[in-house]
Amino acid sequence: MCKQIGMLSACAHRLYLYRPELFEALRNEGYEVTVFGPEPQRQGDEWLGKEGVSYIQLPLSRRGIDPIAEMKARSLIVKTVKRKNIGLIYSYGIRFAPLANNAAKKAGIPCMNVVNGAGSLFISEGIKGKLKRILILPYIRYSLRRASRVVFQNDDDLSMFLSAKLVKESQTMKVHGSGVNTERFPVFPLPNERVFGYLSRLNPEKGIDELLRAFSGVLETYPDAKLRLAGELDGIEGTDTQRLLDTLCAQGSAEYKGEISDVPAFLKTCRYFVFPSYREGTPRAVLEAMSCGRPVITTDAVGCRETVTDGFNGLLVEPKDTGSLKKAMLRFCEETDDIEQMGLNARAFAEERFDVFAVNRALIGEVKKLY
Repeated sequence: MCKQIGMLSACAHRLYLYRPELFEALRNEGYEVTVFGPEPQRQGDEWLGKEGVSYIQLPLSRRGIDPIAEMKARSLIVKTVKRKNIGLIYSYGIRFAPLANNAAKKAGIPCMNVVNGAGSLFISEGIKGKLKRILILPYIRYSLRRASRVVFQNDDDLSMFLSAKLVKESQTMKVHGSGVNTERFPVFPLPNERVFGYLSRLNPEKGIDELLRAFSGVLETYPDAKLRLAGELDGIEGTDTQRLLDTLCAQGSAEYKGEISDVPAFLKTCRYFVFPSYREGTPRAVLEAMSCGRPVITTDAVGCRETVTDGFNGLLVEPKDTGSLKKAMLRFCEETDDIEQMGLNARAFAEERFDVFAVNRALIGEVKKLY
């Protein structure tokens, strides 16, 4: 009889696409996974059902906290835990960590939180950001102290959570991101055209506005340059950022592919990869680009800086800085650096540090201890 695990994520419907090796490793160890998430049941069934994974929709939104909805979601999780005899809850992201821990405590089972990015809670600036942290951090601290294990993907987040006393050191462990399967993401020859690739949610906190504005500046010097983007629209709908994207696409300088499933095929068409996020755990998209031998431009920000050594496998730029990003993109276009060598270095770094099977062995080792 399979051992049962409950898994929570804000992007639950795409978990299998992002982490097939983890699901396969869990299955090989005799675990069966039920995924909980905020997406419609139809969407979850469509993406996960074909892989034999059960999906249960929670009555929640991906953002914001509604106490009544949280209570209903907790009740649904606890009922499912008892019905399916789930022995461990495993959550991704700071958004659902409190829910996961509170449900696990109520059900009397262990819980494992993966902090794959600390989200807008630590990005927001000004009075609004400070007020948000004053109100929410005590709740985060209370709930994280209930976790059996809290997994971090970079040293900065781990140090910050410890210094803020959000977790106890005895609860924590660190892995190198979610890892990357270098066989599934093989090295491709770099195309000759100046094509920048971006693959993630088109969200303000991913630096999408700075990217589009920096690329517009690049076109003034290199009108033949191209920008290919893939991922769901997430928070830029109806804004000046989307209007700029539409304009660049209309003039043929940019191409927006929407959500895609064949990531290697997308990366194969790009000469460079750019990811100007404000903060990450360890960005999976960058690891995949590195595995395919793409030199990377990313930010000197939490999580992102873990993936690039400046001048070795890419370039680091200041977060939220359009000018810094434009300068780096122009430098790539000018090919003053050895782009081919940077790509080879990126692949070697991915193999050496971010092997998905090593990451999964560490994670499943903890699952076995806790279950």
